Amino acid sequence: MDPIKRHWDIRSSEYNDFVVRGFSIERERRAWQSHFTSILGDSPLSILDVGCGPGIVSMQLADLGHHVTSVDISDRMLEFARVNAEDNGLSIDFMQADAMDLPFSDGSFDAVVSDYMLWTVPEPRKVISEWFRVLKPGCRLAYTDGDWFSDSRMTPFRCSVSSVFMRLESGRRKGEAEKDERGFDLWSAGASRPRDDIRMLEDAGFKDIRIINDVQKKVLHGMRYYAHGYTNNHFTVTAVKP
Repeated sequence: MDPIKRHWDIRSSEYNDFVVRGFSIERERRAWQSHFTSILGDSPLSILDVGCGPGIVSMQLADLGHHVTSVDISDRMLEFARVNAEDNGLSIDFMQADAMDLPFSDGSFDAVVSDYMLWTVPEPRKVISEWFRVLKPGCRLAYTDGDWFSDSRMTPFRCSVSSVFMRLESGRRKGEAEKDERGFDLWSAGASRPRDDIRMLEDAGFKDIRIINDVQKKVLHGMRYYAHGYTNNHFTVTAVKP
């Protein structure tokens, strides 16, 4: 079995719990939706969500009236995503696909989004090239990620605080979920982010590349901020296909 697929299949239940809880918090849901609207506008778009996981971003966008197609490599993630969308009365097209080889024609979408996915892929340049390919000219990419390995905010004190709040919020210590055997190397472990992201996007042909820092401060509140946003800069990268 593909080690990346195996890893996310294993983590799907835990990640789904986080998603369901977040989508149920109106303040958090509306904050994310406001964030996306500020980037993509409020007109209905045909949007591709790459690495959709249990469907949190897909649901946020579908709830705003966009037509959303969502792909993930993990069967288990997609199972949760379909149930979550149905439970919330949202129509989303889910399918299994590899982010490095998307099953869509050139110029198929008005926008491409992705949250917390690029750091996990074996070849980020292939993924970025695919994002560029499936976008229509003049349309926008928006993805959120973080430096999970060398962020200066990851001090022992902040990590300890985050661990306490994660245990209170989810019943698990920070990092406990990552103890399963990953079985694959991470390009992001040695990267300088988002600086390296900008270089890869430029090489792929993207223009008007912008970084929105500290997204976690806008969208996470209270206990969830200290559990999931206290130790890292969550940044959103936006870029346009000329």
